[in-house]
Parts: sequence; structure tokens; C-alpha cells
Amino acid sequence: MYCNCDRIKEAVKLPNFDSFVNVRDDILFRADEPATGSDFQDAIDRAIVKAFHDFSNRNPWIWFQKRPNGVVLTVAPITNRTLTVAAAGSSVAGTLSSAITPSINGYKIRPSGANYHFRVTAHTAGGTAITIDAAPVTLAAGTVITIFQDEYQLAADLGLFSNPMETHDGFSVYQWTLERLLQEYPDPPEQGWPPKAFARLDKRFVRLSSYPDAVHRIEYPYCLAEADPSGTGDLTIDQNFRWVLAEGALYYAYLMKSDRRAATAKQDYERGILEALAYDRKVRHGLGIDAGGPRGRPPYG
Repeated sequence: MYCNCDRIKEAVKLPNFDSFVNVRDDILFRADEPATGSDFQDAIDRAIVKAFHDFSNRNPWIWFQKRPNGVVLTVAPITNRTLTVAAAGSSVAGTLSSAITPSINGYKIRPSGANYHFRVTAHTAGGTAITIDAAPVTLAAGTVITIFQDEYQLAADLGLFSNPMETHDGFSVYQWTLERLLQEYPDPPEQGWPPKAFARLDKRFVRLSSYPDAVHRIEYPYCLAEADPSGTGDLTIDQNFRWVLAEGALYYAYLMKSDRRAATAKQDYERGILEALAYDRKVRHGLGIDAGGPRGRPPYG
């Protein structure tokens, strides 16, 4: 009777799923590829990354929760300067009545009594010269202005917000769509604290519903946008669900090889995701009666 003893030995030596390399070793074995020197290894690496993306996108998993939370400091409005704009138009020059440090590049300016604002597109810290994105009219010397900031750049690894922002004085700031924010708080922005809501402008920038009256601390809980796995470092995924990543990657590897075992691997992968979802809910809600335990309300109903 034939026995592939080398493959059995390899299976005995297979490690757990702690790292990208561990997952790759498992898939090489189950895809009937040699442990080293496989021509299919690059494809398997791509399969792992693809499964990681799919698994990560299914849910804002508790293991992707960033600790500590992100934090940002707002800036106080500047109201003790005047501005001169000699010519209206796009990308025009302006002159402040006195220098400002630090740079106000990216800030907004609202002339006193005006129903519009414009944005500073260039300013060197300690200087009086600024460039404005578009000025609809000229501003005579001595025109009183308010320089403010209602848009803030957040953490580079920001993925999804997991809860409202929290101000240092105990207020919650809720995420809205930009469309709703602009409907309820149209331009030009008004001063007010705390802001009621914020909206994402892009991956990292958010806009507050009102600009702050002073320097304030805002903390924001979020799930990070995890980098692609690689090497021997520990995976971010909870250890008891790293096998799900392996099943997903095996499924994609089988598809690449046109292997009929892909359907079974897909079933195992989807079952693993359902288990991970149920576990994630238990971690967030607990097991007590108030969390929907056996004698309480139906869980998550």
C-alpha cells in the first residue's frame, strides 16, 4: 500500500496560524505543493492577501479596534487681524495686518458681515502674505476677518469610526454624511461648541458642523485600516479565528489551480466568518441577561 511518508511528516510539523508564513505553510501543504521551492508560492501569497481583505471587509472586527483612541486638538479662531485683497479672482494675493505663526495654509477666512468664506492655499509661518483660492470681491485695507479651521486631518491608519467622537468636556459628536451636514449646516460655517456632528471629506479629513471657539481636545474611537499581512510577525486577527484566514486563502488558492476542492474550502470559510461574527457580538455585548443571555431578551434582536 502506497504511503506518502514525507507529506505526513510535513503535516505533523505544521505550525499554528500565528503569522503570514504559518498560513502560507498550511496552504502549501493542503494545496499539494512542496514546503519550499513551489512555483505556486507567489500565487498563494496573493491568495492570502486577498482573503485577508475579504475577511477584514466583512465586519469592523473588535481586533481591529485601535488602542489608544485617536485624538486631535482643534484650533482657536483668530479674530485680531485684518486683510487686504487688492484684486478679486482665483488664486489671488492677500496681505494680513500682522504676521501669524504657525502657518494658516488650509484655513478658512470669513470677512466680517460677509455671507461667504475663502480658503488660504499658501502661507509661510511668520509671514503676512497669503494666497486665497478665490476671492469674489476686493477687500479694502482694514477689513476685519475671522480665520478659522473646521476641517481636521486624523490618523493615517484610520479605517472606520466605531463610535461617536468625544470632546474633553463630555459631549458626543456624531458622524453624518457630508450631504446631511451641508443641508443642516450650510456654508459659511458658524462658530459653536460643541459641534453636533462631523462628516468625512476623504480617508483622513473630517469636517465639523461648526468651527471651535477655542482649543479643544477631541478623542475618536476607530477601527484601523490594517496593512497587508506579511512575514513572520503576529497577525492582528484574534488567534482563535486565524484559521478562517487560512480557509479563505485556501479557497482562493484552489480557484487559481482550478481545483474542485474549492467549493468545500469556501463552505468552511463562510462558516468560519459566521462563527467570528457571533463571537465578535459576544465580546462587544457580554454574556449577561441584559446582553441577551438565556433568560433575557433575544440577542441583538
